[in-house]
Amino acid sequence: MANIFLLEDDQLLSKGISIALEKDGHAVTEVYGYIDALQRYQSQKYDLFLLDVNLPDGSGMEFCKKIRETADTPALFLTANDTEQDMLEGFGAGCDDYIPKPFSIEVLRKKVQAVLKRTIGGNTRIRYKNLEVDIDKCLVLLSGEEVHLTSTEYRLLRCLIENRGRIVTKAMLLEQLWDIDGNFIDENTVRVNIKRLRQKLNDINQEYIVTVFGMGYTFGD
Repeated sequence: MANIFLLEDDQLLSKGISIALEKDGHAVTEVYGYIDALQRYQSQKYDLFLLDVNLPDGSGMEFCKKIRETADTPALFLTANDTEQDMLEGFGAGCDDYIPKPFSIEVLRKKVQAVLKRTIGGNTRIRYKNLEVDIDKCLVLLSGEEVHLTSTEYRLLRCLIENRGRIVTKAMLLEQLWDIDGNFIDENTVRVNIKRLRQKLNDINQEYIVTVFGMGYTFGD
């Protein structure tokens, strides 16, 4: 759904955050230091920055100021420095909100969800060539005609669309759409559902769902 840049020097915490957000369908770029962040953050477009304030080689606040020189992408600070003065300094640096450490992963997920809904969630109708998906109504149209999908097929299509431009692996699809409760389901499940979805979309030439051999699938060009 969103491309998130995570700057956190605690690698264990970073991995926990990343796993939680990826289960929500987001792509997460993990970075552990200030210098590395400066070198990598302009390599692609991000929808949200999650920034640790205290870093071994710099400051998340200084990094946020650097972002603000060229973009207004939302930024959330992850920090144990949660006094009023700290927060005022953070807002002055351009952050959108604070998440004081230690924090619940569920609280983090809800804050991320709220920020993304404000910033990129306004468009609830997605169009690509002859295909149209109305997120609010869970409605799929092909050349203006409704396509009747099962719940699983719809969630599969939506996952691919919302990750357009990125390769979605079979493992990611299994985890996000089927293995939420820890139930084992083999990769053949993904292949079968992709095949059925392609048939319903009349996607003989992989105009919508493109197979990236040995890796997974992408949506569109």
